[in-house]
Order: sequence, then C-alpha cells, then structure tokens
Amino acid sequence: MFCPYPVAYSVRAGDNLHQIAHYYHTTVPSLLALNPNVDPYNMQIGSTLIICPGEDLGRIQEPSDPPGAPSPQQVLAQDMRMVWEQHVFWTRLLLVSIAARLGDQAATTDRLLRNPRDIADIFARYYNENTAAAIAQLLTEHLQIGAQLITALRDGETQKAQELTAQWYANADKMAEAFSLINPYYDRTEMRAMLRRHLDLTTNEVAARLAGRFADDIAAFDLVEQEALQMADTFTLGIMKQFPHLF
Repeated sequence: MFCPYPVAYSVRAGDNLHQIAHYYHTTVPSLLALNPNVDPYNMQIGSTLIICPGEDLGRIQEPSDPPGAPSPQQVLAQDMRMVWEQHVFWTRLLLVSIAARLGDQAATTDRLLRNPRDIADIFARYYNENTAAAIAQLLTEHLQIGAQLITALRDGETQKAQELTAQWYANADKMAEAFSLINPYYDRTEMRAMLRRHLDLTTNEVAARLAGRFADDIAAFDLVEQEALQMADTFTLGIMKQFPHLF
C-alpha cells in the first residue's frame, strides 16, 4: 500500500500493537501488513516498526513523546520509499509508452534514468561514493535492460527477449551480491529472492499490458508498487541496524 509519510518506530517496554495503532490512528492489520516479520505476541524492545499513520493524525494535538519533528528514522524511511515509488511509477509510464508507441518515450526514459542516481544518493549518506556509483550503475543497467526487453516482447522478438530476460535476472543477482557486501543485514540469498520477485511481478505487469488485459495490468502494478515499498523498508531497516548510532 502507498504511504506518503511512513514512520519508523522503535519498540519500547510495555508497547503492544493495539496501543501503537491507536496512537498513530491506524489499525493492527495495517501494522502487520507493513511488518510481516513481527510477532505481535513477542515484540522485541528496540526493534523497528514501519507505520503508516492515519490521515487525521496531523489534525490532532500530539504529545511530545513521540516527538512531532521528523526523526532520522522517519527521514530515511520517507526518502527511501519515495525513490522506490518513483522507480516503479516511471517504469510503468515507460511501459505504457513503449507498448503504445507514444511520442513521449525519450522524455520518459530520461526521467526514469534519473532514478538510479536518486536511489544511490540516499546510500551515499552512509557509504562511500564508489559504493553509491556502483549501485547507480547496476540500477541503470536494470532499467535499460528492462526497456529493451519490453520492446522485444512488443515486437515479437522471442529469442532476443529470452536473452534479455537472462541478462535482467543476472543483473538482479549482481545487485544482491553488491548489497550483501556493503551491509551485513542484507543477506545475499534474501536480497536475491527480493530482487527476483521484483522482476517476476514486473514481468506479469508487462505481459498483461502488452496483451491488452488492462484490468490485470493494473492489478499487477498494485503488487509491483506494494513490493517496491517493502523493498524500500528492507533497505531502510538494514541501514538503521548497521548504523544505530545515527538513529
């Protein structure tokens, strides 16, 4: 689900999901959906919950604890979610453009290719520029291969599409390896599964769009968007665990 202003909340002694949901004007099912690995009956003090506050939270007078000003956790979570939301949003617009042979393809491609650097800039806050540049390069390759693959599928170039699909998944595996090397909380196997799922879901979206199954296409994008936000939260939590002194 889309959340414009997610909150990263550190669990304290005595907390339970009902109290947290009440405070942030949300629901326990929403908390569990955003935090699938949380055991509601055994929450660990100091662990982090991603919360999507209710729309009316800002219209009430908030107590000073938690503070109203954005915390470093909130800033990172919001920024990370924004760039990954933009990643799938502009990818979708390019898919629509390629599928329909629209005149905005070049302009849309240019905007989409700003996204790898935007993502890398967030990582550059915590890692060196070489690491950020490597992330940007891998993400750029991911998008370029994806655009070529959509075009090949549109044009019925089956063999070329198969070759590009293999390159696409190989690129995802390289990204998983790169992320696992910079952060001990980015398990390579889990990263690989997460990034490959992103490609699987995007493939379903592309197939539905090119086949003219627009209801299925929209439903597929909903899943892509949800998974992108989960990826963003995974990256955020890994950074917070690796650099706890910054949060």
